[in-house]
Amino acid sequence: MSPSWRESLRIALCPDGVAFARYSRGLRSKLLDKGTLPVDAGLAEEPWRPALAAMSKVLQAQTPRAADATVVLSNHFVRYVLLKADARVSSRSEWLEYASHRFEKTYGARARAWDVQFAETGADHPRLASAIDKALLDAIAAAFRGSRARLKSVQPYLMVAFNQALPSIKHSSFWLVVHEPGRLLLGLVRDGFWRSVRGRQADANWLEALPQTLQREGALIAPEESSREVVVCAAGEDRLYQMVRA
Repeated sequence: MSPSWRESLRIALCPDGVAFARYSRGLRSKLLDKGTLPVDAGLAEEPWRPALAAMSKVLQAQTPRAADATVVLSNHFVRYVLLKADARVSSRSEWLEYASHRFEKTYGARARAWDVQFAETGADHPRLASAIDKALLDAIAAAFRGSRARLKSVQPYLMVAFNQALPSIKHSSFWLVVHEPGRLLLGLVRDGFWRSVRGRQADANWLEALPQTLQREGALIAPEESSREVVVCAAGEDRLYQMVRA
């Protein structure tokens, strides 16, 4: 069956809830339903468990017909490191080994249970790597078994925000600020390549404090550079769409 003739389902997993949006099949799809299921916070070891249980309910209620599904993971559930360019590292397996070593060095032995991926780029440029708990990925795949929905991809929220913001970005060097309740991710891109990605806690006044936050961050990372374009992606109430300011 052609993907364009299946309904599509978009699901966002967050520590405090699950958001979903279901779209009609066809080339001009229309929103059929959307909503949010709040959940209580999970244990520190597996904070995604309550959201995963709620996602199973969404799959039961929101797949009356065949659908293709995309799952977006909150940045609370994803870790990031930047891999510096290294002439000694060439093959994909070597880059994965390099990335796994960086995660383990940063987060300890627990990183051995994570699925590590990295963005492909030129050999002379840094690469952004991400890590997701393998148990979470296995549990997501298991939740789709027996469902009418077909899991097409699992995407970190940072990547979704970046791809949606990209058309509005006017320069090759910019700050990408991705906000979720309680979480702020600050990404610096210079000349089209990632220079830094750092996470921090965010309170209710994060937007008002953002100029000072970026000034301090820039002083630590790239004090020699002048101010640059700032693109802010903030999850709405449904956690599925981004508000972009440039």
